[in-house]
Amino acid sequence: MDKLISIVIQSIKNTLIGLAQIMLQPSVGVGMVFLIGAAINSVPLAILGLIGSAAGTLTAVIFGFSSKDIQNGLFGYNGALVGFGLGYFYGPLLSLVIFVILGASTSTIIMQYMRLKGWQPFTFPFVVTTWLIMLLFTATGSFEIIPWSLGKVDSLNFIQAVSRGTGQVFFQEYTVTGLLLITAITLNNWVAGIFTIGASCIGMLVALSVGLPTDAINLGLFGYNGVLCAIVFAGKSLRDIITALVAILLSFLVYCGVIYIGIPALTFPFVLAAWITFWGRGWLDEKLSMR
Repeated sequence: MDKLISIVIQSIKNTLIGLAQIMLQPSVGVGMVFLIGAAINSVPLAILGLIGSAAGTLTAVIFGFSSKDIQNGLFGYNGALVGFGLGYFYGPLLSLVIFVILGASTSTIIMQYMRLKGWQPFTFPFVVTTWLIMLLFTATGSFEIIPWSLGKVDSLNFIQAVSRGTGQVFFQEYTVTGLLLITAITLNNWVAGIFTIGASCIGMLVALSVGLPTDAINLGLFGYNGVLCAIVFAGKSLRDIITALVAILLSFLVYCGVIYIGIPALTFPFVLAAWITFWGRGWLDEKLSMR
């Protein structure tokens, strides 16, 4: 009985850490705050995210993947994003649960494959899995995307734009939710917290400077990919700051390109920008070391 209770408790911890790892925070406490923040925005959406994290983690357990990686939540965050993403685009429907579970399981397998190949997966397993599910829904007409109603907003709301620029990482549009996420990240890692706020501000200001729609800026749509880039490259050195800035600006350009094509951007701009930045920094380091 004690062993069963221990397994249940550890499973809950792994699932919550999986939620926190969406923003690279391996902490049960942060995961709990993220779940509460998501529930404040939408309880059904939070449940889908939780199911996704649990399904992704369980898949890793069934296939016998690294127990250390499982405990660090590395097989939960992509599944959680699948749950949040499908619920956001199609509504938090009960009929989506099976697709969330299948998508989360698939993302875990893709995650493991990329790790074995020595690649940095980031959130790419979530992106490719969600794109495929959305393509299936479009082809079969089984589910329809809920149309967004941005409204007409002429003035910038700074607090909304910055907080939503963080919350949109996992499809959270409620301002309070975004502020909770920022607070949790900052308390867990103050450097990452500062970079998070800075990245959201940069995305907002760049979008504003090039004349992009104010309503979309207030929704945080131009900040969330930069936030993830900032957290990945967060550090105290000038090199870290410059690298993060390059990645943030690159993710902004990729985001604009992807939405121009008409594809749901998800976190693909972050993934591509992070890959390019890591490659560029490695190439530059190699060149400098040869001198």
